Amino acid sequence: MTKLDVPTSSGEKSLISQNNPLGIIPSEQIIPFKERLKEVIGNDSIMSFARKCNLSDKTLRDYMSGKSYPTLDRLALIAEASGRNISWLATGIESAAIKVERVNELIHVPQYDLRASAGTGCLVVSETPIAEFSFSKEWLISQGLNGAKLSVVPVYGDSMEPTLVDEDLMLVKLIDDPREGRDGVCVIRIDDEIMVKRIQYDFMKQGYYVRSDNSAYSPFFIEKEELKRFHVIGRMVRVLQRAKQTPVS
Repeated sequence: MTKLDVPTSSGEKSLISQNNPLGIIPSEQIIPFKERLKEVIGNDSIMSFARKCNLSDKTLRDYMSGKSYPTLDRLALIAEASGRNISWLATGIESAAIKVERVNELIHVPQYDLRASAGTGCLVVSETPIAEFSFSKEWLISQGLNGAKLSVVPVYGDSMEPTLVDEDLMLVKLIDDPREGRDGVCVIRIDDEIMVKRIQYDFMKQGYYVRSDNSAYSPFFIEKEELKRFHVIGRMVRVLQRAKQTPVS
């Protein structure tokens, strides 16, 4: 969904500003800054990353095109959302100590005892964490997942073969905004059953096509009137297979 363009506010400086021609980022750093901004956004969408920074889509696109560039307060918002050092964002220079600290920083992601069936569906077993996985913050940033709500979810059944097989483990980005769960391989809930399926939202019918990658399973459609029974829990971002688990004490 495309948002309306928001006019550049007084907090952003045009490249041709007479009052502050250089702003926070020197002119020779404009192109490298654009590349650094693309790096921190990673695989995240511009709309999603802009929300994390509390900025408009238009503002972020202007930064990426070089049309405007951020003042210190807005640079700080980008740094906080991305987990990157503000000095590196502005200049591309980062001390070795900061690099080591960031590489060594781990983010712990819980695994819940949710049986996401790749079949006809499984009942919810428990929403209490039973294990956790550790990911480097650096890797999460590169994948556009820093700051995202994540969970590790096991797969049961064969309906998503060959994409997913029985007892695979998925890294799932949990979804709060329904607009982020309109397509892709997702963990869904229908009534009290949880399953993993490939979904696609139909804007005309205002419902969801639900499909299995295994052609032995028939697709079905969630009508608009049935959406109260349907919920997209999260979207799969990576298959972890049988990654080592650390039980939660």
